[in-house]
Amino acid sequence: MPSLSDVRRVVTEYGVLPMGSQTVHETAPHVKSIMIAGPHGTGKRMLVNAMCSELGANLIDLTAENICGRYPGKAGLTMLLHLVMKVGKLLQPTVIYIGNAEKTFIKKVPKNDMSDPKRLKKETTEDNQENDPRR
Repeated sequence: MPSLSDVRRVVTEYGVLPMGSQTVHETAPHVKSIMIAGPHGTGKRMLVNAMCSELGANLIDLTAENICGRYPGKAGLTMLLHLVMKVGKLLQPTVIYIGNAEKTFIKKVPKNDMSDPKRLKKETTEDNQENDPRR
């Protein structure tokens, strides 16, 4: 089990230092994304906010509860992702946060969950497959 200092070191090495120093950016391995996973209430969101604060980055929150009811339909979702990518490229550095991302891949959504967590599943998995270096 990693300790808090291990997590802090890894986030600093892969998330903060390459963005803050040109020499580190050129010599360190290129990391395009970082997944922070853990139990509820362990500070994942706080860690993302700390990274954004340290980098001076913009935070785009694509949590299912935040995008629920906005940009309806397939065309709306395509427009949402287009806008997120366009704004992210224009206002660099940008951190895209998807809270409760595991809900995207559950087999059966509870009836009382109106946030439609499976909405981003196809687009996020397709995007990852297009950018997969093993292909």
